[in-house]
Amino acid sequence: MVTLPVIVDQWFTLPAQPRASFWGLELVLCIAFGLAFWWNTRSVGGGRLTRVGVALLVFQMALSTFSPEIAFIVAAQLPFMMPVRQALKWLAAQSCALVVLVVVALAARDFVPVDALVHAPVAISAPGTIVYMLAWMCFAFGAGYLATSEARGHRDLARANAELLATQALLSDGTRAAERLRISRELHDVVGHHLVGLSVNLQLASHLAAGCAAEQPLSEASVVARVLLTEVREVVGALRDPRQTDLRRALELLAGGVAEPRIHLSLPDDLDKVDPARAHVLFRCVQEAITNSIKHSGARNLWVELQQTGAGWDMLVRDDGRGAASVTTGNGLKGMSERLEEVGGKLKLETRAGGGFTLHACIPAPGTPS
Repeated sequence: MVTLPVIVDQWFTLPAQPRASFWGLELVLCIAFGLAFWWNTRSVGGGRLTRVGVALLVFQMALSTFSPEIAFIVAAQLPFMMPVRQALKWLAAQSCALVVLVVVALAARDFVPVDALVHAPVAISAPGTIVYMLAWMCFAFGAGYLATSEARGHRDLARANAELLATQALLSDGTRAAERLRISRELHDVVGHHLVGLSVNLQLASHLAAGCAAEQPLSEASVVARVLLTEVREVVGALRDPRQTDLRRALELLAGGVAEPRIHLSLPDDLDKVDPARAHVLFRCVQEAITNSIKHSGARNLWVELQQTGAGWDMLVRDDGRGAASVTTGNGLKGMSERLEEVGGKLKLETRAGGGFTLHACIPAPGTPS
C-alpha cells in the first residue's frame, strides 16, 4: 500500500512496456518485503538479533531508498526484533542513512522533497524533509514499542498467573498432606489408645466370665475390638503416606501459561510417587529453566523430560535457542543447584553457541545415597 503512489505515478510517466516490467519488479519486491516483515515480527522476541534478521533489515532499508515511506515500517518493527537499547541504535543508524541519502540526492540533483515543501527553496525543503521523515520514523518506532510492551506484559502476566496457579496447587497438596498427618496422629493417639484399652478389658472380661452366659458375647466383642484396632492402624498408615503431591498437574499448569517458547512435556504416569520435598525441587527447577529460556535464549521450543530411574529421578530440560560459548552462572542457576544439593541431587549444564541450552538434574530417591 505504501508503494501504491509510486505505481500510480509510473502509470502516467512510463510507456506501456517499461511500465509492465516495473510493475512486475515492484510486485516481487513488495512480496519479498512482506515476507521479511513477517519473519522479523512473527514473535515478540526481544532477544539478540540474528544474522538472518540483520540481512532482512538491510534488505528492507535498501527498499526504502525507492519508497521512503517503507522506512516507517522498518522503524516500527525494530522493537519486535531486539531489546530497546539495540533497537534505538538501529533507529539512529537508519536516521543517519536517511541524512546521507538526502545529501547524495542533493549532490546528484535528484532530490525530491515531501509534497508540503515541494515549492520551498532547497535550504528549507531538504532539512524540512529530513525532519519530516525522522518524526514519522520516531512515531512508528514508538507505536511498535508500545505494541511490543503490551504483548510482553500480557505474556509475563500469563506466565506469572500460571506460576501462581501451579505453586498454589503444590501448596494445596502440602496443606492436605499436613492435615492428613494431623488426623492420623489424632486417630493413633486417641482412638487407637482407647481401642487398645477396650480390647484388653474385653479379653479380661471374657476370661472372668468363663462358663457364664456372657462369655460368648464378650469374646465376640473382643474380636470386633481387635479388628477395629487393625483397621484404624491401616487408616493411620494410609493417611501418613506422603506420596500425595500432584506434580503432573502443577507442571501442566506452569507450561500452559507460557506462549513462547512452546513447552513440550514428557512426564511418566507415576508422578504421584514423588515425595513433596523432591516434587517441590523438581517444580522449581523447571520453573527457573523456563524463565531463563524466555529471558536469554530466544528459543522457539523447550522440552521437559522427567523419568524415574532405579536410583531416583532424572530431569532433562533443553531448548533450541541461541545458546552460548560458555555457561554464566547467575543467581537462578545457583539457587537451582542449592535446592538440588539439599535433597542429595546434582546439576549439569551444557551449551554451545547456536546449539541451545541443556539442563540435566538428578535427584536420588529417599534413603538412596547421593
